[in-house]
Parts: sequence; C-alpha cells; structure tokens
Amino acid sequence: MAGTHTDFANLPAGTRAVALPDNSYNRASPFLRVFGRPEGESVCECERVQSSSLAQSLHLINAADIRSKLSHPEGRAEKLAKEKLPLQDKINVVYLAAFSRLPSSVELKVALDYLNAPVVNSAGQSVDAQKAARENLQDLVWALINTKEFLFNH
Repeated sequence: MAGTHTDFANLPAGTRAVALPDNSYNRASPFLRVFGRPEGESVCECERVQSSSLAQSLHLINAADIRSKLSHPEGRAEKLAKEKLPLQDKINVVYLAAFSRLPSSVELKVALDYLNAPVVNSAGQSVDAQKAARENLQDLVWALINTKEFLFNH
C-alpha cells in the first residue's frame, strides 16, 4: 500500500516476507513479530494466530517502520505528490491500492477537503505546497490502512 519494499539482510532486494527462508528474520522485523509470523517450531497451522490484537492496531497507528514506509522517497505518497495529476485522480489511485475500488462521493469529498487544507508547522507557519501535498497524501494513506475495510481485506 505504501509503495515500498522491506529489505531483509542477506537476501535479494524485493524478497517478500512469505519467501523468507527461516524464522530468524522475525527478530529483525517488528512488523513480522506483531502480525504473528510463526516461529516455525512446529508444522501445525495452529501456530499462526488469525485474530487481530491491540498491538497490531497500535503498530499500524504509530510504529516507526510504518511511518518510514509512508514517508519513503520512493513511496506512493511521494510519487503521487510529484505527479501532475488532478487531486481526484490521486485519491482514486490511493483508494484503488487500498480497497480495489474508487472512493464513494462522501469519501472523495472528505479526502479532497483534507488534501486541499493548508499544512502548518508547530509554529503555525504554512509549509511549502510540495511538502504539504506529500504530507497530506501520507496522512491519507495512513488513514486508509487503519480502516476496518483495509484490515479485513489485507
């Protein structure tokens, strides 16, 4: 969803978590620990936890690794902020990536209102337009990955 990849030590770039050769990578990835990648101590499927937890919700809301993926220079928000697309098209791209559907008219209005709002820093000063666009798009992506619709589908 963020448009970035996680690099795992001693593995080719772009290796996905499902292709990790063993469970030693769990220790290096807070995401894998929190979201229940099994340790591989048994062959029983019962080792995998299927239910969600408070730790998972909190991780998606405020974890440093999620924040770094959203603000990555090669991430979806950064690329969309630089593209010369109408704002509605950028919102459509994000919704299609998150939910495989376009936003409803209400969702589109809320997103447009938010993305058009000026961004101010802690001193109350306006942030430059490019930075504001990038940060607002990051916030939109972050909000969508924390919706029930996203969590139940992914």
